[in-house]
Amino acid sequence: MKDERIQTTHNRIAAIGFYTWYILVSISLCYRGLILKQHTREWWDIFAIWVIGILFVFIAYANKGLYDFDHGFKRKRLTIAIGVGIIVSLILLFIAGEIHSVVDVGMYLFGYLFVIGSVIGIAYFLNRRWKRKEGIEDEPTSGHTPTPSL
Repeated sequence: MKDERIQTTHNRIAAIGFYTWYILVSISLCYRGLILKQHTREWWDIFAIWVIGILFVFIAYANKGLYDFDHGFKRKRLTIAIGVGIIVSLILLFIAGEIHSVVDVGMYLFGYLFVIGSVIGIAYFLNRRWKRKEGIEDEPTSGHTPTPSL
């Protein structure tokens, strides 16, 4: 049996390692795309590994109930983070020369909102499933409440 302090230290080191990897790969992808002007075919494998790593952590957190969208402050923070992320990515796409007109901006916004909506929907579903499994939340009823008999 491991001491809880040892396990917590191990988890903290693993989280710092993942965060460092995430930042370095993000910088590498931006450098390849924006500075070196490499075509996507030259770095799609690194991008795929980056996305798989992000999705793994996201699904693991959501499956264990760590993404709880029931609190208002998290919704505000999530909304601000999504807005800033969309704006920054559109600016980076403009700098890279991928955006040429308002139609391109609309296309990217539609794609972003579709993907972000799907991700939030999946996280909400996994969180609700975890809550039901742990007994934190009741199963949904069929729409009517049983009437007590006299």
